[in-house]
Amino acid sequence: MTKQVFEYLEEKASQVIDTSLLPLDCLKNLNELSGAVDVLVKCGYLTDKESINKAFDILEQVTTFADNSLPKN
Repeated sequence: MTKQVFEYLEEKASQVIDTSLLPLDCLKNLNELSGAVDVLVKCGYLTDKESINKAFDILEQVTTFADNSLPKN
């Protein structure tokens, strides 16, 4: 199960990166990734510290990428 969870998170992360030139799509995908991590932790799908840290690392890396890629006004 954990392998499938991380495959999903990595696919969502790829979607964020792939849509980085389309701000609204990028933010939509980033929101979905963030929500998925939140639900996985709160519902107990990710319980060990290593898995939780890995999920938040994926989210942090993609958030940083998106922040650097999205246009600033």
